[in-house]
Amino acid sequence: MWAPSDYGDLEPLDPDWRAPDLAGTVAIVTGAATGIGKAAASRLGTGGATLVLCDTDEARGAETAAELSAAAFLPADVAQERELRAVVERAAALGPLDILVNNAGGTLAPHFPDAEPAHWQRTLAVNLGGVALGTQLAIGTMRERGGAVVNVSSVAGLGWEPYASPEYAAAKAAVNRLTGSLGGLGAEGIRVNAICPDWVATEALVAERARTPDDRWEGPPELVPVEAVAEAVLRLACDEAIAGRVFVCPAGAAPWGLVPTNAPR
Repeated sequence: MWAPSDYGDLEPLDPDWRAPDLAGTVAIVTGAATGIGKAAASRLGTGGATLVLCDTDEARGAETAAELSAAAFLPADVAQERELRAVVERAAALGPLDILVNNAGGTLAPHFPDAEPAHWQRTLAVNLGGVALGTQLAIGTMRERGGAVVNVSSVAGLGWEPYASPEYAAAKAAVNRLTGSLGGLGAEGIRVNAICPDWVATEALVAERARTPDDRWEGPPELVPVEAVAEAVLRLACDEAIAGRVFVCPAGAAPWGLVPTNAPR
């Protein structure tokens, strides 16, 4: 699927960087009920941020919000402007929005070109449209004072190899390019970055791996720890030296790093 040679050597992050105290900041995390979203919300909350969470899974989202002592949880579909706008407005009522983590996403079979148009268009609407809309709404609140947007993308959007869900890969590739295209906002103090994890050890994927025989497992031999992805989200949200960049989290022993801005296309 993806190999480091597709984009050259990844640039390491400064190992001496330390996370700031997030007390007094407001952060939105979409798709926060489980997995990466829950882990990212937990890490931001541990750092002191006031959390506003949303998810289409109302029951589990509410449980996560209670567990993390979030200020608010709203059931919301990020592909619906009215619902996502309500999340941003709820955060604004608590104080200026400082961090948005566009995490909501995913893909379900059947896939393009076998799926009906409405099915694969839904994948694009959530994974690309929801990210673009959330980013636009966040930027609108961050003008004149700054803030950070972290787009949770995927290694599915890197490289040129075949992929089982072409619509998902295309959406994530577009998210990466959207992120880089907004790098100029860094001059205004608005930093938009993306993170591309390989297969992440979410609760669902760990369970799938456990019930899948080794000779039928199609994923990497090691899953990316969800807590490590959450730490990377925190870094992209808070490191003022990083803007308009794509951070890759390969599985296994491969080092993590930023895709060079002069990487071959």
